[in-house]
Amino acid sequence: MPVLGSVARRYAEALLSLAPDDRAVGEYRASLDQLAPVFDRLTIASLRDPAVPLKQRQEAIAAALKDEPSEIRSLLLLLLERDRVALVPYIARAFGDLVDRREGIAKARVTTAVPLDEGERDDVVRRLERASGQKVRASFAVDPMLIGGATVQIGDHLVDSTLHGRLAELGRQLAS
Repeated sequence: MPVLGSVARRYAEALLSLAPDDRAVGEYRASLDQLAPVFDRLTIASLRDPAVPLKQRQEAIAAALKDEPSEIRSLLLLLLERDRVALVPYIARAFGDLVDRREGIAKARVTTAVPLDEGERDDVVRRLERASGQKVRASFAVDPMLIGGATVQIGDHLVDSTLHGRLAELGRQLAS
């Protein structure tokens, strides 16, 4: 997977360098975010099927992407020619990461014991932004094994304020 990530990142960097302005960057990102889930195993297998002539597959991609930015269409046609269409979801993720980094947005992964409603999620994001001094884009997950509290991962920094984590630390202290 690391090889896929580095190849995808190179394609994402090339695409970012083609963008003439921030508006185009936003369009590219929106297009890739919309296309990434479409490239599942079945779609990729269909587009890689050697029984279907390459010209026919290219025409199918061009027709399906007629409303997408020309750079996105060109990228997907290039990936099809090089038998790399399976990279589309990885390129979308890498492109989003590049844009976030360029805009100073930190990614956070928040895991809680119970689901949070929208207001609670917004509150967590605001607190993270205040604490980090950066704009934060957070994804949320639920893990009932945490018992209570939350873990927050921003980059390689992990904050564990869960009851499970506190109990484990207490056990380590008592054992030593």
